[in-house]
Amino acid sequence: MKALKGMKVAYRSLITFLLTCIAIKYGVSKINPLQGPTLSLLVTAVSSHVIASATDMDKPNTIITFYLSGTVACETLLWILIDQLSLFCLINFLLIVIVEFLFFHPLTKLLLPYFNSITHLLSGTSPNTEPQPQDSQV
Repeated sequence: MKALKGMKVAYRSLITFLLTCIAIKYGVSKINPLQGPTLSLLVTAVSSHVIASATDMDKPNTIITFYLSGTVACETLLWILIDQLSLFCLINFLLIVIVEFLFFHPLTKLLLPYFNSITHLLSGTSPNTEPQPQDSQV
């Protein structure tokens, strides 16, 4: 429970810091960075994060909402702060999908031998298909 309290402070501090950086960057310009779908995404993420942090954190759905909304709020503020970061959004999404597929998908067990054989072909070594004897612990 103490770790979640620290995470509440960390998210709140990070969101405040990013909002301050945006105010400094766009304070003197006539450009309003908080417009259109960015504003609605930010307001939705921040409000759901505040609601999730105010409720009982013993339920898994609340914890998932807390972390997901905090991450979306921080990432949206980073998109506003760094214009080029939105270009990396697609790469970030594709990497998450690949990691999800490789580590949590049931087809991983079927595809893992193929990945190993490709790795051995690229490195120039022959794949060892014989089981290795286990050393007994004394």
